Amino acid sequence: MKIIEQTKRGKFYVKEKKSGEERFTLIADWQFFRGIIQPKEELNFDDLKKGFLWSQQKGFIEEDSSIISVMIARGKKHGLSPEESVVRSNYLPTSSLFRQINQEDRKDSSDYNHCDKAFQPLNCSGRTIYPIVDNLEYLKKLLDTGASLIQFRVKNKSQSDILVLVKKAVEISKKYSFSKLIINDYWEAAIESGAYGVHLGQEDIKNADISTLRSNGLRLGISTHSFWEVSCALHLSPSYIACGPIFQTRVKKMPWLPQGIRNLSYWVRILPKPLVAIGGINLKNLESVKKTGVEIISLINGISSSVSPQQAFLTYKERWEE
Repeated sequence: MKIIEQTKRGKFYVKEKKSGEERFTLIADWQFFRGIIQPKEELNFDDLKKGFLWSQQKGFIEEDSSIISVMIARGKKHGLSPEESVVRSNYLPTSSLFRQINQEDRKDSSDYNHCDKAFQPLNCSGRTIYPIVDNLEYLKKLLDTGASLIQFRVKNKSQSDILVLVKKAVEISKKYSFSKLIINDYWEAAIESGAYGVHLGQEDIKNADISTLRSNGLRLGISTHSFWEVSCALHLSPSYIACGPIFQTRVKKMPWLPQGIRNLSYWVRILPKPLVAIGGINLKNLESVKKTGVEIISLINGISSSVSPQQAFLTYKERWEE
C-alpha cells in the first residue's frame, strides 16, 4: 500500500497488485465515501499526491480531492496543468464499486448494490420543466395543464399511507398518455405501483435494490452535489443526474454551497447523462440558467407556492422554451 494522503478522516492510497492483477487501482476510504478507482492507465504516484494537495488548497474536502487528483494526474500525462485537467478535460473517473457510506455502516464496498446495465432513458425532448409536487390535487392540475415530467414527493407519512398515495398518483398519471411520473425516495412503492421512475438521494442509494429497479423498467434519477457524488451516480448509469442546489433555496437546509451558474455550466459540459438543474431557480435567474445549455429544470416553490400552479407552470414553460 502506498498512501497518497491520510488525515483523521481517512486515507487515499494505491492498492498493491496481487498475483495476476493488471489494473492500476486506487482506494478512497473517507468518512462519507469509500470507493475503488481503476483508471485505464497507470498514473504517477507523485502526480496523484500533487493533485490531491492542489485540490485541498482549493478548498475541496478529501472525498472530492480523491477524484480531482486522478483527473489532475491523468491530465499531467497528456500535458495539461491542474487547472486545465479539471476545467477543460472531459474525463471524470468512475468505478463499479464507488459507494457512499454512513458513519455507522462501514461494510466492505463490494457489498454495494449496483447494476451493470444502463437504466432506460428519460425520453424527454428539448427544454423541459420538471415540477415537484407533494399532493394529488396539484399533480392532476399540472397534468391537465400539459406537464409531462413530474415528481411526486411526499414526506412524513406512514409506509401504508405512502403506498396508497403513490398508487393513486400513478393511477392519475396513467390517464395521460404523455405523462412520466417520477416517485421520490419510495422505490418499493414505485415498483409496486408501476411508476415511470424513481428519484433517489445519495443517502437513499445504498438502501435501494438498484438491480430490481432496472429490471422492472423504471427510470432512475439521482441527486448530486459534488465530484464524488457524481462519480457514485455515474457508475449506476441512471436515466438522469440532478445537480444542485444551483441557487440558495428555502425548501430544505443544505450542507452544500450553491453550485451557481459556473458549476452548472461545467457539469452540463462534462456529464454524459441528461442533467436536471434544481434549487432556487426562478423567473429572475431563468435566463442565466438557460445559457448553460441545461435542458431540464426542476421547480418546487416556483410552482407549488403560486396562487395558480397551472399558470405558474405555463409561464415558466413559455419562458423556458422561447
